[in-house]
Amino acid sequence: MIKIAVVTPYFNESMAVLSDCHASVVSQTHSCRHVLVADGNPLSEIDQWNIDHIKLPQCHNDVGSTPRLIGAYHAIGLGYDLIAFLDADNWYSPDHISQVVEVFKSQGPEFISTSRYLCRPDRSVMSTCPFTNPQRFIDTSCMIFAKGSFHLLSNWVLMPQYGHPISDRIMLYYILRAKLKSFHIDKHTVYYRCYKEGIYHHLGEDIPVGVVKPPNYKMLFDKWIQDGNDPLV
Repeated sequence: MIKIAVVTPYFNESMAVLSDCHASVVSQTHSCRHVLVADGNPLSEIDQWNIDHIKLPQCHNDVGSTPRLIGAYHAIGLGYDLIAFLDADNWYSPDHISQVVEVFKSQGPEFISTSRYLCRPDRSVMSTCPFTNPQRFIDTSCMIFAKGSFHLLSNWVLMPQYGHPISDRIMLYYILRAKLKSFHIDKHTVYYRCYKEGIYHHLGEDIPVGVVKPPNYKMLFDKWIQDGNDPLV
């Protein structure tokens, strides 16, 4: 049986948000192991869940990149075949993992991606994601790594410090540069809570309470190019 781990870093999310995330992993039609990694602020309440709970002694201030890598290496050391990622404020449809496993068994890719829904903070769905493109942008929660791509995982922490707010784009940059055998599942099996204003402006939506202004992405993309790298977009 294909063994798959789902790695979720968390820091200040509420129990309600974490419960949504974990419930979606437990509800998968193909069983998987949920690895939650506390980035310096562990919640003792989740020790009762059937998970691997890794507690880091302090926050790394890198938008989850360090706990994401540590959780992945933990799973690799335990012999898992596939490593999926799910940010703490997102959730999966029940067939997300089963679709990934079927593609892995039939096609043998080294990297798999899926599409996503964009959701408001209250979980209501706004739209399918108009930005998903396996050659340009894949959200972290839509990424699944197989053994042939495990060597790229260290880039979560080796990327420049300024790169963490755009880490999904940087990781896709390394994936494309490595010319891996990849497969994109063009189905919307990830639900992404939108907490940045830009998406609401793009979709013509009212901005809910709790949504914040995004980082200066253009500055980050420009800095990446100034450091001698090819453009990310």
